[in-house]
Amino acid sequence: MAFPEEALVGCGGCDPCHSGAEHCDYHHDLAETVPGPSTERVAELARELDLYAVFGLAERDPHDAGVLYNAAAVVGPDGIQGTYRKLHLGSLPWVTEGVTFQPGNALPVFETRFGPIGVMICYDFWFNPELTRLLALKGERLILNCCATFAGPGKRDYMVQTTATRAQENLCYAVSANQVGGPDSANSYAAGRLQEARAPDFLGHSTIAGPAFPRFSHIYAEAGDHEELVTATLSFEKLHRWETIFPWRDWRATHQSPTSELIASEFQKLARGS
Repeated sequence: MAFPEEALVGCGGCDPCHSGAEHCDYHHDLAETVPGPSTERVAELARELDLYAVFGLAERDPHDAGVLYNAAAVVGPDGIQGTYRKLHLGSLPWVTEGVTFQPGNALPVFETRFGPIGVMICYDFWFNPELTRLLALKGERLILNCCATFAGPGKRDYMVQTTATRAQENLCYAVSANQVGGPDSANSYAAGRLQEARAPDFLGHSTIAGPAFPRFSHIYAEAGDHEELVTATLSFEKLHRWETIFPWRDWRATHQSPTSELIASEFQKLARGS
């Protein structure tokens, strides 16, 4: 089961964070370590129900209580497997997460009895396709995107199609679990109001997508703009049929390895500002 970004605490800024304060009692009081009360309770349920759950929360650093992360916990029948911490944090005036949280520093792959999975959070998934590609090269066959994507013009098509694209370009399954709900009045996109804080008006339309051999891309399920549970049956056996005719991971490590090295070196140059 995949839940949205910050599912345990809700996605919304507070006055101190909107003003750029260095400390916020509200979010610090909501945050917890992993393992912690919430993840331990979910682990009990996961064990009882024999399922995996991925859900967003505000995570407190176990070594520095003053550091918080926008994280997604991965819990299964065998217990708490860890967290993914969002790497790309948004900024004022639209969101406060860049004030509230510190970015993560890892791209973990989590082992499950169904195979390896990867986790992304919102902007990491939507605008940074290299992260999903790296996870796919590391072995993930299912990517779970816990998100809190705002509603807006054209956003439904963007959300569904981008989820399908991430799945197609990496020949894996992709799930985007999005927040729903918001104010009665929509946010304005008028030029003179773009610097205003955004009210948390979330799109919904959680999506499950991926290849359906011989199709490269298929939408297995899509929610509406209200809270609901959507499900799909995914076949890893069917997914793996692509590997017999299009083993792109193997190509990257063999005859395409010079290209892989070139891509890595170009990213390294950009990271160094050269």
